Amino acid sequence: MIKKIKGLKYPDEYFTKFFFKAKLHERNNLTYLEFGCGNGSNLMLPYSYDNNVIGVDYDCKLIENANFNFSLFDKKNNFNFYCNDMRKFVKDHEDIYADIFVLPSVIYYISKEDFIIFLDDVIKNNIIKTNIEFYIRVRSTKDYRYGVGEKLAKQRYKLPMNCITGENNAEIEFYTESEILNILINKLNLNNYKVFHSDNQNEHNGEIILNSDIVIWGTIN
Repeated sequence: MIKKIKGLKYPDEYFTKFFFKAKLHERNNLTYLEFGCGNGSNLMLPYSYDNNVIGVDYDCKLIENANFNFSLFDKKNNFNFYCNDMRKFVKDHEDIYADIFVLPSVIYYISKEDFIIFLDDVIKNNIIKTNIEFYIRVRSTKDYRYGVGEKLAKQRYKLPMNCITGENNAEIEFYTESEILNILINKLNLNNYKVFHSDNQNEHNGEIILNSDIVIWGTIN
């Protein structure tokens, strides 16, 4: 089956840790909601443990791949993937009441102001249940990309065309630990949380660069 999967084959390392450390492998029939789901590589893990999944991504090709990948499973649980802007999705949908809320490597592509509005809409439109597990990954100010390209705001940059990482003209918001925690505590009542700093080297077009992320999981709302 692994050979047939289109795109990334495995879930994010820290999402895998979150899944097992939170003992989510001992629960089933939950609904996982992930924004920036890509080809569904993260959601394959909970789905394989008999959970329902909802994925949203702006890239329609990735959503097409996600639907193909999940069709490979011999499972009766529900999977639904939407090609949509995450900000529009939470404005247009109501009463999803997801049990697990996942934001891996996606919010730094929208502004900090839009992220706050996004969280407000999540709560207002009952996108998630109360007292649920939460996972997020954001780009830190130690990352290679910080300070590269056109400065748009205090910690937001528009990457140049022909960017070595392939994120041509992408606008990226960078966070410090205190900033992202302050937002999550104020907007989602984040508690019982753990914070990890993930610094690793990666090769892009023959050049080795530093990827630096802040990973947080805990209970919200």
